[in-house]
Amino acid sequence: MELALYTTVHPGTCPFLNEWYESLRTQTDSEFELWIGIDDLDIQEARKAMGGRPDANWVQAGPEDTPARVRERAWTELIPHVDAVIMVDADDVMYPRRVEHAREHISRCDLGACGLKLVDEEGNSIGHAMPPQEYDTSKDVLPHHNIFGLSNTVYRTQALEKGLPLPKSITLIDWYLATQVWLRGGDLSLERTVRMSYRQHGGSTLSLLPPFTTENVRCTSEAVVDHFSAVACSLPSKPHPERLSAFRKAHEDLRQFNKQVLDNDERLEEYTSALNQRPLLLLWWGCVAYPELDHFWNKPATE
Repeated sequence: MELALYTTVHPGTCPFLNEWYESLRTQTDSEFELWIGIDDLDIQEARKAMGGRPDANWVQAGPEDTPARVRERAWTELIPHVDAVIMVDADDVMYPRRVEHAREHISRCDLGACGLKLVDEEGNSIGHAMPPQEYDTSKDVLPHHNIFGLSNTVYRTQALEKGLPLPKSITLIDWYLATQVWLRGGDLSLERTVRMSYRQHGGSTLSLLPPFTTENVRCTSEAVVDHFSAVACSLPSKPHPERLSAFRKAHEDLRQFNKQVLDNDERLEEYTSALNQRPLLLLWWGCVAYPELDHFWNKPATE
């Protein structure tokens, strides 16, 4: 199987590129093509931050490219050349057998995800891993939340290609692509074994850890609303019937959550307080419509 490994570099990744590049160099399986999308940075700056000169296919962002367009541009170029692509974030760290296991994993699915250990900005463990113990399959996660990120996945390029082009305004690229594969009836596989250190730092796009604030919940919910709207506007022509029904139910749950919680400041305060007292749900977007707090949006708001 012809395999690629893809990442995107930009100024925010520079402090971490040396450690990322070292984890790339120590992979037990080195038989892959390296593809790097480069945004608001030049190749020499990236190489200097890495402390090396990787043999890579560099894909430069256009002047008007959004983060989604940068990635789509690179994926469109690499898809004809390989059978599968490993997605990694350049501010994270790969375990030495990440590529080896991704190659084996994708031989039996369309989209595979590995476990992640959460670390702080310096790379020290903060005592948590994703996904939670009780979430063993894609059915446990999608469509309400996500575990198929651009740091811990491997895609068959045929499945990836069917999710392109990306909607112009899309921000939650990883969740959108995984949901498209899922809605098409693809085989999604989740392995709990940790293969990546997932760095939490000031430039991270999402806070996973409490305490959450009402503003955290509100802003995160707005991103989730945009995600569901984007998927709803780009449904496959022949979606998997049961998965489509599950998506529509989750979308309706989100609408009710917005109506009953986000549009009521008092209820939002109560929800956020209750959320901070519940067991941590280590899934992306897990603070939105937390499953065991569904009584907040499944009954009318108090006048």
